[in-house]
Amino acid sequence: MTPFTDIVFSTGGVVLSITGLLILLGQIYLTFSAFLVKKSLTLRFLAVSQFVLGAVWFCLLLDGSFAPGYFGRPRDFLPLTEFLHRSPWVVVAGIEAVLAVLLTLSLIAVYRYRRKNLSQSAIKETVDMLPVGLCFSKEDGTVVLKNLLADSLCYELTGSPLNDAKLFWESIEKEGEYRDTSVIVLLKTGKAMICQKNTITVGGVPYDQFIAFDGTGQYQITSELREKNQKLLEIQARMKAFGEMTARLAMTEEILRARVSVHDEMGHLLLSGKYCLDHPEESDRKKLLEMERYTHLFLMQEGEEPNDALPNSIESAVSASREIGVTVSVSGVLPAGRTVCSLIGRAIRECAANTAKHASGDRLDVKISREAENIRVLLTGSGELPTKPIRESGGLLNLRRSIESAGGTMTVTADPRFTIDLVLPEI
Repeated sequence: MTPFTDIVFSTGGVVLSITGLLILLGQIYLTFSAFLVKKSLTLRFLAVSQFVLGAVWFCLLLDGSFAPGYFGRPRDFLPLTEFLHRSPWVVVAGIEAVLAVLLTLSLIAVYRYRRKNLSQSAIKETVDMLPVGLCFSKEDGTVVLKNLLADSLCYELTGSPLNDAKLFWESIEKEGEYRDTSVIVLLKTGKAMICQKNTITVGGVPYDQFIAFDGTGQYQITSELREKNQKLLEIQARMKAFGEMTARLAMTEEILRARVSVHDEMGHLLLSGKYCLDHPEESDRKKLLEMERYTHLFLMQEGEEPNDALPNSIESAVSASREIGVTVSVSGVLPAGRTVCSLIGRAIRECAANTAKHASGDRLDVKISREAENIRVLLTGSGELPTKPIRESGGLLNLRRSIESAGGTMTVTADPRFTIDLVLPEI
């Protein structure tokens, strides 16, 4: 069989030489791949062994190419080189086939190992793909591991890459605001990054762990809740003030009601007394004394409620007007509402008192009618007309306040007769 030295520069010899070179390159790649897998000593040993064999084999092939003596006087070769090139070419091809098989098996072993175990590059790629910013550093700020999001966040805050974790965290504290144990940083893009920092221990060595994630939605919700809480506090303060004002108004209303009651009772008593003195033959002195006794008890807060609080206050007002010499004529359908009846009764009392006291009259006409959903009451007194403009005070002023508080209106005129026009809701 043809020795290898006779076919070194033939097509077959060149193919074998190129095959040896490819095997060597594959063994170099295998060695680098094996050393990247730091935890597997077996793979590294096999890779180095194959690299040494492949390098020696390729050197033997190159050294043996001078054996035919085509390039001048033949040199002296190592016995191994001499033996290799004097051997049949099939032996050389077989050795290369064995080396190729070993290389293939080793590459498969490395591939399988890397599929089952994470390498540093795989970990770095995975960390870079995380949707959160991640950085691990030593206590002095030296960065051990970081991902792209943390690096871009540092660049946006400081204008430089993430190389010093301490300076990075100081920038975060300066630009953001603390919420419990987290710091919220508002970026120019409108995002709100929630940053957290804690310490972990790996192999007895402490590391600072930095985490940042997008909390824009959470920040907006929290801000809205804070604004709503602030508004609720303002509403609560206004409600408190309103409650205090309501209490004052209620007190004022009670005082006003007491004054109105005293004014009505005392006025009615005085007018009844005057009428009794002016018309002794028409007056019931016993009833006048009973009325005076009732008034005294009322002033001492031992009497009953005034007459205008009674259910049939209109009839009570008509009866009281008769006692001071004023005849009241009521026309129309009486309303059913307790409040409107009470207000009409108070109006009759006041108009009757004014008719007797200011106009020296003895008659009061009351006309009640309906207008849409309201009750209209016209009270017209007899007697002299006022010589001066009407100035509402005392009973008239209190009556107006009561009418308007109930949602009604009151109009006072003196032409051609003294008239009070009331429009009241039926309540």
